[in-house]
Amino acid sequence: MAEIQKKTEFGEELNPTANIQSAPVSDASQSEESAYIAQVTTDLITHIGIRAKVEVTKTTDGYLANIKTKRASAVLIGRRGATLKALQHLIRSIVRRKYPDISTITVDVAGYLQRRDDFLRKKALAVAKIVTETKREMALDFLSEKELAVVRNALTEIPQVRVYAVGTGSRRNVIIAPVESDS
Repeated sequence: MAEIQKKTEFGEELNPTANIQSAPVSDASQSEESAYIAQVTTDLITHIGIRAKVEVTKTTDGYLANIKTKRASAVLIGRRGATLKALQHLIRSIVRRKYPDISTITVDVAGYLQRRDDFLRKKALAVAKIVTETKREMALDFLSEKELAVVRNALTEIPQVRVYAVGTGSRRNVIIAPVESDS
């Protein structure tokens, strides 16, 4: 993989650490990893042509790189998060070349992932309510494996419905159906 160029096409020098903000981390290696994740993320979005701040925090699951931009959030997220997933894949791949044993890296833009999870939970609960009232199954949009897990987790407390998926890959349709009673 080619090294990222240090100059833009206009000849100005890039400063990859200009917009980096890292959360304080106790371990020096974690701090070094956080700074490297922030640098890689900043370099990539700068080359896309977007000015943003990157905050990297250590979470229980790994690292969270949150990109904060004023105008270009939609460009970085893409349709249904496709661009964000691709950006996350690139960042993970680049960082793993230097730190092969690093824990999971999640890339988010202005809290999009949390908003999406909240939306899915609310939609699943609303659909589950309709399913329990009408006793008819309903389909949700195509969801990823992670999104399906969010829906299943949200509906664990409602014993009157069950969740299953039809299809594979990105064409996985999620169905919320009533549980048949033995009466």
